[in-house]
Amino acid sequence: MQLRFVRTPNEQEHEELQHMTQQEVGRVSERARMVLLSARRYSVQDLCEIFEMTDDTIYKWFDRFDEEGPEGLFDQARSGRPPEIDEQAEQEIERLLQGSPLDEGYAFTTWTVPLMNEHLSGKLGLEVSDETVRRALRRLEFVWRRPRWAIEVEDPRFEERMKAIKTALERAQATDEGPTVLFEDETTFRRLPPLRGMWMRRGQQARVKLPDSNGKFALYGVLNPLTGETFTAPYPKGKSCYTEAFLERLMQQVQGKVLVIWDQASWHTSEWVEKVIEGYERLEVLLLPKRAPEENPIEDLWRHLKQMVAANLERSLDALKAAIEKFFEDRSESDILRMTGLNA
Repeated sequence: MQLRFVRTPNEQEHEELQHMTQQEVGRVSERARMVLLSARRYSVQDLCEIFEMTDDTIYKWFDRFDEEGPEGLFDQARSGRPPEIDEQAEQEIERLLQGSPLDEGYAFTTWTVPLMNEHLSGKLGLEVSDETVRRALRRLEFVWRRPRWAIEVEDPRFEERMKAIKTALERAQATDEGPTVLFEDETTFRRLPPLRGMWMRRGQQARVKLPDSNGKFALYGVLNPLTGETFTAPYPKGKSCYTEAFLERLMQQVQGKVLVIWDQASWHTSEWVEKVIEGYERLEVLLLPKRAPEENPIEDLWRHLKQMVAANLERSLDALKAAIEKFFEDRSESDILRMTGLNA
């Protein structure tokens, strides 16, 4: 019997599902979490136990997500119920979201549902609940998500750099004599934990302890996009001398030719590091385009890592390092590939 899972969410859907687990309440948040767990290959039996649902209910929400994406996880309006927000109100909502609350005289920079509801009440005399406004926003295909910075000037060598990386990956897949391809990056861990959505009793907001000092360290790491193999090491910060130390350890770990793909951080492109690279005959380096973190699959791995070992828990730097080590010990190479979206 073939196990059933949801289809793999794309990057935009995954980001929206994560947001729903943190911002939506009750059943909607639960359904989003269920879809994320299924995408990580939790079985239907596991999900039934976790969420105390029947398998028919699980399959129902699988079907809704597969057909409609994250929007399908919201409750549908009951048939026969008259819309409480008419066409005039919908047009006003669309107009508002093309600008800022500042344009309407409010001392805020972002439209929230309560603020929008207050405006609709004052201008159109519309008396509806916040949930009704949310349904209208979803009906108009608006979603609540974090924006991205607008990059005024894209790397002029973007296409050239990505073509070189694609060619290198194809070469590595085509022959056993090609180099070992590794995507490299660093991420910072702090004693001050990142706050993420969590279960808590209604009306009793959970509290996360603040550390007495906010120490930090940088985790250097590489990911083989073909096998899921990883290698990481902590250093005080991203700096040329620590990049040299990491490369020395990496070259001891990997035999044969090595191709490292990384971004254009100063501790990757400094004269110091360029001389270090020249000292290894079997090491080649390719640069990712500027301001293109989405092109580095290890960024997804960092996101999962921080969610699992750092979110909502204040702990010492040594405890963080130990948790990171255990994270990698407990996960297979196929687990890593799934986390980074490099296999289905």
